[in-house]
Amino acid sequence: MKFHVAICFILGWLIQLGLFHDSIIDEKPENCQQVTVLPSQDSVFLNPVFLCEQDTSIYYYTELQSPVCQDELCRIVYLKVFWDLAGNYSHFEIFEDEPLTKNDHKPFSIHDYEKLHGTLLDVNSILGDKTKEELLDKSKERYSEKIDGYTGATAKEIKSAVVDGALYSTFTLWHLINGNIRQDLGKFTKSNFKKEYLNQLINSNNPRTVLYGLKRLEPDDYATNFPLILSVLTRGNGLANFYLVKKIPKEVLLNPVNKTSLEAIWDKLDANTKSVLAKHYTP
Repeated sequence: MKFHVAICFILGWLIQLGLFHDSIIDEKPENCQQVTVLPSQDSVFLNPVFLCEQDTSIYYYTELQSPVCQDELCRIVYLKVFWDLAGNYSHFEIFEDEPLTKNDHKPFSIHDYEKLHGTLLDVNSILGDKTKEELLDKSKERYSEKIDGYTGATAKEIKSAVVDGALYSTFTLWHLINGNIRQDLGKFTKSNFKKEYLNQLINSNNPRTVLYGLKRLEPDDYATNFPLILSVLTRGNGLANFYLVKKIPKEVLLNPVNKTSLEAIWDKLDANTKSVLAKHYTP
């Protein structure tokens, strides 16, 4: 009973944090089509990955199952995982009856879930440069009741990147979610691209996703989507702005209506963006 109450409390917090969405608890999203599979760590499970449309949101989704092994101990992790149209990780949801656990069966805390989410968002995490064998500092040991023995302590340089007590879970999930699947999903979107994807991609909070969307613009799209372009420029995203100021056709900038719109937001632009734009236009 106490465990059930604790899980309900954690689920409530996850909903507030945006890591767990009560609208699809224990339900598969509707309007989905399978586009590929994501093999588990040892390829025992072939997890179907779907392209889903729900309301105005389009995304990729899987119900991930994968073993997570630590020395003699091996257990299965269950997680609902979502990627955006660019193939970038968006968020995860836990199954109500399968919360994530750490060493010795300790359940994840709210902080642990937040930490895992932050790590999964970081495509440049140090975990990407590490092998499983490099995760532990064998000169230090800790006792685990579960495996009835000693195991190495987490290597110092990666300790800040993983959930304390869930080293192998964090490592396995990061590599599954940010591995080849990212490129595969991005390629699928590119091969099946629809103009209606642009708004969702370019309005994303993920700078990499915004850039992915901008790279799908054709020369004529800059004129028809100029208000959207201006909204990107005012966000001060250096990656996106550097790309845009090099790509916006000069004739689009010099259009009288567009010049007026650009002048209206000029003071909101960062210095670097102003400097490059000024070569074509001065308010």
